[in-house]
Amino acid sequence: MSSERSPFLWGAATSSHQIEGYNEHNDWWAWELQGKVDGGVRSGAATDHLHRFREDLRLAKDLGLNSYRFSFEWSRFEPKEGDWNSAACDWYHELLNECDRLDLMPMATLHHFTIPQWVAERGGFTNSQTPSLFAKFVEKIASTFGARIPLWCTVNEPMVLVGGGYLGRFMPPSVFDPAGAANACLGLLKSHVLAYDILKSTITSRTGPFSNRPLEVGFAHNMTHIKPERRFHPIESVTARTLSYLHNDAWLEATNGEKQKFGYLGLFPRAHELAVARNRRTFDFIGINYYTKALVRWRPRTLSENSVPEAKIGVSFARRHDLASDLDWAVHPHGFSLMLDKLRRFNVPIYVTENGIADGDDRLRGEFIKSHLSVLAEQIQAGLDIRGYFHWSLLDNFEWIKGFWPRFGLYEVNYQTFDRKPRASALLYKKIISAHCGGAAPQTEILNKISTAANEQLTGR
Repeated sequence: MSSERSPFLWGAATSSHQIEGYNEHNDWWAWELQGKVDGGVRSGAATDHLHRFREDLRLAKDLGLNSYRFSFEWSRFEPKEGDWNSAACDWYHELLNECDRLDLMPMATLHHFTIPQWVAERGGFTNSQTPSLFAKFVEKIASTFGARIPLWCTVNEPMVLVGGGYLGRFMPPSVFDPAGAANACLGLLKSHVLAYDILKSTITSRTGPFSNRPLEVGFAHNMTHIKPERRFHPIESVTARTLSYLHNDAWLEATNGEKQKFGYLGLFPRAHELAVARNRRTFDFIGINYYTKALVRWRPRTLSENSVPEAKIGVSFARRHDLASDLDWAVHPHGFSLMLDKLRRFNVPIYVTENGIADGDDRLRGEFIKSHLSVLAEQIQAGLDIRGYFHWSLLDNFEWIKGFWPRFGLYEVNYQTFDRKPRASALLYKKIISAHCGGAAPQTEILNKISTAANEQLTGR
């Protein structure tokens, strides 16, 4: 079990563009200026984390967290090709200094959806030269910060990036380009492999309070329980199985050195295989981002942002009577268990790198946390080597195409004053962590006891 190796990591996750503010040199900033975000919203100052990071990390520590996941913003380090920004280095060193001071083990992500605009203008990950450009960035980061950080995610949700940018059109460059989707899969895979090799070869010595923790390199992979909307509809059943493989399994198998099967018959062409990734595993751990289920419909009645009209496919994330978030994503912990089961065959450590809910009124988040941690506890008891849980997110933040209105934060952010306020669910998360003293992994008995106590308090018993 994970607790026998080292303390379980209780954490929260963030990403640079969503909280820092004024990342003016990346593709998302340019996209926002074009009015692509709902309501024409722009990220602007975001949560002003750039100036409030010390406060935010203290808030993380106040919850009893022992780990913090963040991302390096490539465009801040290299706003123009070859123009390395020392001020960005200084800021991230200060961030890591504060992590050291508060005993928050950092997990760093190298690519969390955004790329410098000068890279985007050359085609992003569809350009065969981009992996080399990304590798140069990774070399700089590894040599500058590598000794201080034990846990690394090379890329975040690569298949979401491919689907959102080149098929579903809800992320830059927002085009329907099947060939581009295939090339982006290859570009992201090669970027991951190069980053993995650089981190493993460059970080040869360690310093700081986490130097005894083994260096581990992996990725954060979105996994979703994908089902047909109509159980007995033959086309929907086949489509759901195929999309589930493409979204959930293809990346895992490719990074495990198996046959690369990026492609979807009738939607986008099969990418050619990348030799550098064959017959070798390029991860030390698997990070899973899990939120909900997806229901696939053939020939949807109405077109929406969740549709791919050219493929006659629509996707929804809840049925009419499901308990659902503000984004209408079903609360579906059973799917979490199914996705974790898929990881069992790889026999590597697992980190839940994101798990959370858009819930502005904080009606569902507490139960969401408990139900998903209960799944985690059951999987650990069944022998799965799960070593950490990072809730999404520490703060309300800029939620990409939706702007600021979806509220995922354990801390509520007032976007006029930037004041932070803990939600009741944050205090519940704190209670759960405290009950697992010494960094123990989630235990069903403790979760049940806390749940019972909370229910009695609510009913006045």
